Amino acid sequence: MKILVSDRIDDAALDLLQDRGFEMELLIKPDDDALFRASSNADAWIIRSGTKVTTALLENAKQLKVIGRAGVGVDNIDVETATRKGIAVLNTPTGNTMAAVEHTMAMLLSLVRKIPAANHSLVIKRSWDRVPFTGVELCGKTIGILGLGKIGSRVATRCQAMEMTVLGFDPFFSADQAHSMDIELIEKVPDLVSRCDFLSLHLPATEETRDLINAELLEACRPGIRIVNCARGSLVDEAELAMALKSGQVAGAALDVFKEEPPLASPLFKAPNLVATPHLGASTIESQQNVGIQIADQVADALTQGIFREAVNIPVGNWHTFSRLKPKLDLAEKLGHLAQQYVGRGISRINVEYCGDGFEEIPAINNSLLKGILKTATGNAINAVNAPIVAQERGIKLTCNENDDSRNYRSLMRLSVEVDGTEHIFSGTTFSDGEPRLLEIDGFEVDLFLYGVLLVFANYDQPGVIGDVGSILGENKINVAHFSLGRQNKGDNALGVIAVDGRITKKVVKTLTDLQNMKWVKQIILK
Repeated sequence: MKILVSDRIDDAALDLLQDRGFEMELLIKPDDDALFRASSNADAWIIRSGTKVTTALLENAKQLKVIGRAGVGVDNIDVETATRKGIAVLNTPTGNTMAAVEHTMAMLLSLVRKIPAANHSLVIKRSWDRVPFTGVELCGKTIGILGLGKIGSRVATRCQAMEMTVLGFDPFFSADQAHSMDIELIEKVPDLVSRCDFLSLHLPATEETRDLINAELLEACRPGIRIVNCARGSLVDEAELAMALKSGQVAGAALDVFKEEPPLASPLFKAPNLVATPHLGASTIESQQNVGIQIADQVADALTQGIFREAVNIPVGNWHTFSRLKPKLDLAEKLGHLAQQYVGRGISRINVEYCGDGFEEIPAINNSLLKGILKTATGNAINAVNAPIVAQERGIKLTCNENDDSRNYRSLMRLSVEVDGTEHIFSGTTFSDGEPRLLEIDGFEVDLFLYGVLLVFANYDQPGVIGDVGSILGENKINVAHFSLGRQNKGDNALGVIAVDGRITKKVVKTLTDLQNMKWVKQIILK
């Protein structure tokens, strides 16, 4: 069997593949034509960030069974097409964790002690002037950490070892877990940054986190804050951070990632008090060896034994089982994703009831549920394989049971989540078409497909509410695809769910929220 390797990986990984008897074709920085030729008869393909596995390449790769990404992100792979074609996509989500943690601490220390500038002054300018490089100490200061995943939580413990107070923001991190780690959880980012001397970013790249560090948030920061970003370049509005550095509102910034890489035209390079590195977070000898050897071993096992470890698109061991379970896996993921967005806070406990027929491989279905719950927090880094580990790190406890009470449905999944002592209930099913359907939210019966953009609202059951909602949506050129309404008793509380074509602006959501007899409105985006 042939394995195509189109990005550099550690020699030890290549030796492992050779020892296991695989034919290899190694291409470094190939052009498109070379990739088309080499991938056309490859059984597996190992890449890093330098190769883009496009739809066209996948359609051309008739023999391809598995793609291995030596690293965490799979943004450079068309995962949807790969899944449709039965190609497993594997990654190495833990191989470079410690490298990223240590680089964050190195950037933080370089920033506060002005090490890069001092080194340049002494080595290049031959100057022994020490006054411009007077630093500040970390001991006794407060750091805010946005995102308490496997990297952010480890940065927190290292900051505590340096006698810093740690504040954390992570809507998906349980209060019990934060308490056990001596981290004070803050519900809103502006409240956190107003109390911090330092800020370290460890969030995924999502629509919600894009340009999170913007003029408005920087204005809310404690004056003289210092910011470290070794996560995603899209988190920062670079022009507005540059202005804050020039004004002194931000005393310094240390960045390893940028919106455009290489960032040759970034406005930050004209700002003072900047420490910058060229995306070195995973660039250690140990990290490169780890991810290379891990992905080589995973790909070899996938080809020879049909075992898909760390697969981002296959939550079970083989494609036959996956195909049979897919409707239930989709239902679990969509229901979990809806539940997390609905509650909007860190879930501490989950209980799942599987009622009726068709719920085989329950651990795999549980994993898909956790993937849906954690998706907003972790973006593309989460999959049905690593979801249980991430849930455990965030203090989420899951229990499940089976019973025969599926009401009038052949099968029913009932999800109960606990947030700050309050329980929320969600139920769903799949019909013969395999599409996931939403049946219940907090005791209100509804009936809607679980996909796309859903507008969920609670109101007092009074005449005119539905008409007002429809009028506002129509005035804003928002088309309604489906609508479902449930209520408890006449004149009491009601809950509506509307599926719409496309996202709704915050302004429209606020207009709806301000309607008479409206209690609240939430927009839920199911990907």
